[in-house]
Amino acid sequence: MVFLGKGHLHIPEGDYVVDGLIRLLSSANSGSIKLEFANKPAAEIDINSIDNYSRGIKKRIKVDLLEPSLFKLQDDDFSLFDKLRTATEFAQKLTDNMLTLSLLRKGKEAITLGEEAHPSFSRLITRSDDIQVNSLKESTKLREDFKGDD
Repeated sequence: MVFLGKGHLHIPEGDYVVDGLIRLLSSANSGSIKLEFANKPAAEIDINSIDNYSRGIKKRIKVDLLEPSLFKLQDDDFSLFDKLRTATEFAQKLTDNMLTLSLLRKGKEAITLGEEAHPSFSRLITRSDDIQVNSLKESTKLREDFKGDD
């Protein structure tokens, strides 16, 4: 469970939801899942494993939100800084488990979290080596899609 701590939205050590998600992502080797809503493509998830002989198996998970407006999030009282801090903690957990999670919007890369993130400018904002903003334009559009217009 995510809770407020240290002045931000925080993922505690041993969080069963986050740890379960990391275990789930780690257990899949390869494959694809296509989600449809009302007979229209909503999202595609692709998982690939890469054997890095010196460190073990790396996994790349790409989540392409083909219809991102279907994944609206509820408004909350947390600031952008709080959300970035939580994303930083989650991205670090991905890196620790040799996982890379890429979020795409309608086939265009928006954000990469985890092992294979190579931030440049985004490092100044997130102070993390584990979050890469691939496209500011797509990331902004994705954020707007998540907020919705209601």
